[in-house]
Amino acid sequence: MSAILDNLKEWLQDRKQHLDLFDETKTSRLDNPLYTLGGLIWLSWIVVIVSGIFLMVWYVPTTTGAYRSIEHITYDIPLGWLARGMHKYGADMLITCITLRIYRMYFAGEYKKPGELSWMILFASLVLGMISGITGYLLIWNQRAFWAAKTVLTVPTYYDEIPGFGNLGLGRAIAYIFLGGPAVGQATITRFYAIHFGISVLGLILAEVFFYRTRRRRLNLSPFVIALVVVFLGYLSFVRLTDMGRWANPNRTPLPILSDWYFLALYQVVKYMPPLWAGIAPALLIGYGMVVPFLDRTKETRPLERPFFFTVGVLALVYWIGFTALIMLNIAVIGRDPPIIMAITIVVMTLAFLWEIAHRRRKAQMRAATAKAPPAPRLPPGQGGRGGAAATT
Repeated sequence: MSAILDNLKEWLQDRKQHLDLFDETKTSRLDNPLYTLGGLIWLSWIVVIVSGIFLMVWYVPTTTGAYRSIEHITYDIPLGWLARGMHKYGADMLITCITLRIYRMYFAGEYKKPGELSWMILFASLVLGMISGITGYLLIWNQRAFWAAKTVLTVPTYYDEIPGFGNLGLGRAIAYIFLGGPAVGQATITRFYAIHFGISVLGLILAEVFFYRTRRRRLNLSPFVIALVVVFLGYLSFVRLTDMGRWANPNRTPLPILSDWYFLALYQVVKYMPPLWAGIAPALLIGYGMVVPFLDRTKETRPLERPFFFTVGVLALVYWIGFTALIMLNIAVIGRDPPIIMAITIVVMTLAFLWEIAHRRRKAQMRAATAKAPPAPRLPPGQGGRGGAAATT
């Protein structure tokens, strides 16, 4: 046991030296826009925190006061509409940049040694960012947010469908912790407010400790880019004033039930699946994301040199875009689509597995052929090459 702990400690020490949270070590690659994503993550995060502090001054976290306080901020407080817009669009930018950076690291193989810890922290940040998003989404207490939160909090109860776990009531317990009662209400908004605030504060403290100890630069962006992003978010807040929606009504279900854009694909997956798999699927996705550096043990970083993992990444991207479109356009057919999607998934994953096997076999044959190839004959002095030419001359 002590040997395992020693190895783990050594692994952590080594990976901490190569930790890269915001692309702060990629300063030599800033000619590629994909390597500004880390800096954009930090910048959008700061925008969200600063605007959130402004909103906290007037926000009332109660079921009777939340909607009116947001309305008051938007229409009565000077520049309140700007703070709310910067908070909303800054959060969208944060999730977008984290997602794009995850895909960049995935397809570029940056999660491989020694980047495992950076990948795991980034992936966990996406999960926490989405949790922060759904908790913040409820705080406006409008119809869409209320039912979106209710749908999300139904998912943990599906864990009770797992054989052997139903009697434990684990799913209902998880849902109750977030709900604070049998249904979405005052206790829920209090918990969501605390979680929403706590995730940002805790994350900021940990990030500041990291930068203090490493003495690294937080932003690898030029002042021009920083100003451009801030102005763009401000302009977006002006031309697309954040919607208030209707006051939450627990007795009237909107159709379709929609959440923020980054949750829509998950909503569609849950609708397609029976309760058991609807509960397991999100956990499996998160689990795969966290352990993928330890599943892909090859040294190859180019996408086509990793056929199986490349296919999984492409398939995940296609499904995310496709499911989002299906639920937004409301064209999904629950009774028809799941068998088709399952068949496509099985066929594609089987082909990817066969592609991976064929690729590895071909690489092994190439290595074997190289090892068996006789060494090139050594020419005697004065023959061939420059030496021969010089001797002849």
